[in-house]
Amino acid sequence: MNSRYKSAVSILLVTSLLAACNAEPQKTEETTVPVQTSAVVTETDLESTPVPEPESVFPKYKYLVSAPVIQESTDITKPVTFYIDGTPIKGKITFPEGEGPFKTIIISSGLYGSLGRYTKKAKRYSKAGYCVIEFKFRNGTAPKPYKDPKYLGDFIYEQVKDLNAIIDATKYIPQVDQSNIYLYGHSMGGLDTAYAGLMRENDIKGLILVDPSFYALKRMKFEKEKTLTTDIFPIMAKSKMNVLIITGTKGSFGEDPHNFDDAMVTYPNSYMVILDGADHHFDGVSGDKVVDRSVEILHYWDANEKPD
Repeated sequence: MNSRYKSAVSILLVTSLLAACNAEPQKTEETTVPVQTSAVVTETDLESTPVPEPESVFPKYKYLVSAPVIQESTDITKPVTFYIDGTPIKGKITFPEGEGPFKTIIISSGLYGSLGRYTKKAKRYSKAGYCVIEFKFRNGTAPKPYKDPKYLGDFIYEQVKDLNAIIDATKYIPQVDQSNIYLYGHSMGGLDTAYAGLMRENDIKGLILVDPSFYALKRMKFEKEKTLTTDIFPIMAKSKMNVLIITGTKGSFGEDPHNFDDAMVTYPNSYMVILDGADHHFDGVSGDKVVDRSVEILHYWDANEKPD
């Protein structure tokens, strides 16, 4: 068994799923030639970055990113509006003390998660010196009456596009240290984050996957054509990225516990933390532990060391 896995607090069988201003954008100059940013194509004036292999398994998203607008506030957490193809995406950005640039964590919420769901965690991360960005996916409002996405593959495709665009938009925020961006994903947002991490290997420092919904790979249906590969484990096996998987000893529903085992074995540079007494929501004390333990692991990564 993987030595990193042995270091976990205990072995778990987990089942999990759900977690549950407006200012004019500053115009950017649209180029006539799409710019390649990792495996994502953006029509912006941003500099291109290398494309990881294999490129062909992922879609080449096209979108126009404008400079985000951050509202003034006396709170360390400030409203921010991102713009993708002119469409606003509401978010929050939490700054630590100091001038920056800061190591930054971008949080992707669980299915239909509300904006602000992770603000307490964001403020706790900020005390450790991290800037934290939260945002609400454009398809992230639950329908009434509630129902799960019929075409989950299309749904995930759209969310991964949003996350990639948010990553690109951080280049307009001087407080963000572009060489130290981490992605945090909870539940379904963990699956979004896993995809984006594989697409942006050269842009992302590491992943924090909190009860990621790997089970959904087998349920991803597409209305017209398959836009995302659902067979990502072979690609994960080639990844050099640091990956932290966090789960708890109290599950909810939906997740096959063996998915975490498989992910641990598959990711070459992975580490697992199992929090005693934590359920799928990771609220309260459990939420504090998520932040504190992940900060400890990030410190190891920053020092190019493996966690104990």
